[in-house]
Amino acid sequence: MARPPIAFLICPDCRRPLEPPPGPDGVGACPGCKRPFGYHRHVTDMAPSDVLPLTQQTVSQFGASWQIHDHLADFQYQQFLDWVAPLNEEDFRDRVILEAGSGKGRHTLIMSGFEPSHLLSIDLSDAILLAAENTRGCPRTYCIRGDLLKLPILDGSVDLVVCLGVLHHLEDPLAGLKELWSKLKPGGAFCLWVYGREGNTWIVCLADPIRRHLTSRIPTRWLRPLLWPLTLTLFVLLKVLYAPATRRGLRPVTWLPYSTYLGYISKFPFMEIEHIVLDHLCPPVAFYLPKDQLESWFRELGAVDVRLRWHNQNSWNVVARKPA
Repeated sequence: MARPPIAFLICPDCRRPLEPPPGPDGVGACPGCKRPFGYHRHVTDMAPSDVLPLTQQTVSQFGASWQIHDHLADFQYQQFLDWVAPLNEEDFRDRVILEAGSGKGRHTLIMSGFEPSHLLSIDLSDAILLAAENTRGCPRTYCIRGDLLKLPILDGSVDLVVCLGVLHHLEDPLAGLKELWSKLKPGGAFCLWVYGREGNTWIVCLADPIRRHLTSRIPTRWLRPLLWPLTLTLFVLLKVLYAPATRRGLRPVTWLPYSTYLGYISKFPFMEIEHIVLDHLCPPVAFYLPKDQLESWFRELGAVDVRLRWHNQNSWNVVARKPA
């Protein structure tokens, strides 16, 4: 995997375009602060010099979770398409793509197969090393360690931003949205998926306080076995009740609570269910965003052609465009 083209990169601290590196092992250097940026294990390190403590804690928790759940599976392809709809493969072809939050690279690998002109995949956690390993050999795909609140990407340089399941874990989601939006070219598209407030009342009222005050304070490697009884109970319930009742998510039923979402995930293997449970309970930061707030944010950005979709009746997908 090659280093990303220097034309896309800026210093995350000084916000200045990089100059060519002084030696063969670097990526570039900042003309302002003179900081050199390196390349190691197929990852370009563009992390800012300072990261907020809560951000660092969130990154640590998620990085550990991704390294435990490093599996790639066929069902992730359709799941990705469901998250980015109504976009399709043609919306990625020959475009410059910014993936905001790569995790282990499951979506990076899929998008690289859509033949983008460049795919810039960014994550601050150690999961970026997994993403680089999982996408080795993928042409025009570049893994970058960076902070979504201080993106090392030149403003107005990408055609499409894809941010799935990440914005709601930032300390300031609106600041993160504005930072991502600034990277779009005029006429570029933005695809977002976030936890919804609507349809998640029981999580917001019951599970989320437990996350905030207890489980997010436990290191992921210890939290995982503590959650096994909950994960196993949910897994059995999905396979015995929700899968047959909803035909594995094809037919939601009114007499089962949360049937649209639980029916949808009832076809997933145990490892993925464990990952879902851990993802909901390990992060220090998680926002459940209402529709009207998302609409307000995109109005503030001046977005056009904004389409909001209530995905599985518990989350929001937003596809919008920057004015040309």
